[in-house]
Amino acid sequence: MNCERNLELIGPYVDGELDLPAALDVERHLENCPACQQAHRRIHRLKVTVATGAPYYKAPVGFADEIRKHLGIAKESGSSEESGSSLKLQSRREGWGFSSRILAIAAMLIVGVCLAGIIVWQNHKSVDDAMSHELVYAHARSMQFDHLMDVVSTDQHTVKPWFSDKLDFAPPVRDFAVADFPLKGGRLDYIGGRAVAALIYGHKKHVINCFVWPSDQGDSPITAMGLQGYSLVQFSQGGMSWHLVSDASLETLEELARELRSNAATSSVSK
Repeated sequence: MNCERNLELIGPYVDGELDLPAALDVERHLENCPACQQAHRRIHRLKVTVATGAPYYKAPVGFADEIRKHLGIAKESGSSEESGSSLKLQSRREGWGFSSRILAIAAMLIVGVCLAGIIVWQNHKSVDDAMSHELVYAHARSMQFDHLMDVVSTDQHTVKPWFSDKLDFAPPVRDFAVADFPLKGGRLDYIGGRAVAALIYGHKKHVINCFVWPSDQGDSPITAMGLQGYSLVQFSQGGMSWHLVSDASLETLEELARELRSNAATSSVSK
């Protein structure tokens, strides 16, 4: 794939809109093309910035008065008893007109706020969707390109120290062989533009990629979804964000997620 074609696909790739073969073609090109790598980082940063930094504006003081002014509505002082009944009727009619105009403006403002909220929500959702696709691509890439593990070991005391000089955090590592999820090893990977730990677990004939990195979002429940023929289970616990990907069933990944979650909770309490 040449740079011109790859640059056309980077946007859809970041948005998670490519099928798996096309996404893997983009990733193969990105591995050896600094120019396209820079374009990928720029587009990814822009997407995240738009999603997380969309401005919110509070209506300023006197906004209602400005609306009245632009509508040509002004408060009139003074009244005459001689035309009391007619003035009351006129005021009532003007009040109805004023109220209907205010209601119309309020409705437009509500619609605008709702649309803004939907746009922000969709931006966040699109970032989440892109991240999910990127996780699936990373799993598929590790299986297809014979780069599943950088360190091969069932010993958690070997795998965890291996990451120490390669990451700016210490991933929790534990073997769950007693639960039929033996630790196989680990790998350094890149998700969302940052280096992450990929812990490799086995289950019967399945390989499970468990991606983990620091999170400041607090603890979150386990969520599960299917994507492009793979199972994806995610949660946050103990200051870490966990993402499990495999061709195993969602129930299988949820079972491992519960083991990881329990271990992370225990580790955070023991600290």
